[in-house]
Amino acid sequence: MTVTAASVNPGVPASSSNQTPSSVLSSSGDTSTASTQLSANFDNFLKLLTTQLSNQDPLSPLDATQFTTQLAQFSGVEQAINTNKKLDTLIAAQTTGQLDTGVNFLGKVVEGAGDVSALTNGQAQWGYGLGSQAASAQIQIFDSQGHLVRTIPGETAAGGHQLNWDGKDDNGNTVPDGNYQMQVAAKDSSGNDVTVTTHFLSPVTGVATQNGQVMLQTSNGLLSIGNVISVREPNPAPAA
Repeated sequence: MTVTAASVNPGVPASSSNQTPSSVLSSSGDTSTASTQLSANFDNFLKLLTTQLSNQDPLSPLDATQFTTQLAQFSGVEQAINTNKKLDTLIAAQTTGQLDTGVNFLGKVVEGAGDVSALTNGQAQWGYGLGSQAASAQIQIFDSQGHLVRTIPGETAAGGHQLNWDGKDDNGNTVPDGNYQMQVAAKDSSGNDVTVTTHFLSPVTGVATQNGQVMLQTSNGLLSIGNVISVREPNPAPAA
């Protein structure tokens, strides 16, 4: 079909898509998709613009201001997409660098907030802190079913302490490996409760990323590097 001047709307050309240049970024989940959509829209825009320019009425030429503005919009969106691509590259490089940092934790023992630790080969470790001097402290260890396995006298000085459990119950029997929970009850000389914080200690067996964060695989699950309280070599003290 031959396009005549009368059949062409002399307004601003539009893409065959309903998207405008500025909507391409917001409607695309990634820069590669946005770039493809922008290229398609721009090709359609140029085809329509060329057709309109070829068939415009010489006595009533197209208003160059409007389509020049739209061309500028395409250019601006293209620059934004290129900027996003560079940001994606920087984020990927940063994540890789963080993974390299996480690798340094492999084989080390980390301390994180929590009261569950894994008994492995007859060894489990916890850390706990007393907010003030206590007159008495008692440590209880429970298995995954909530059964009391071991009761141990705790340290009473204010500050941090470490418990190294040998995996034996109150009768001296070795219990199976698995996850165990430690609870600490401490009281001062007036019989009031002393504030207690508990931490698990675990060797790091793996490194992964989750939601942009580098996570360490521990016996207590994934632990963010930012939540690591302390790092130490795997040299346990004599078991209790």
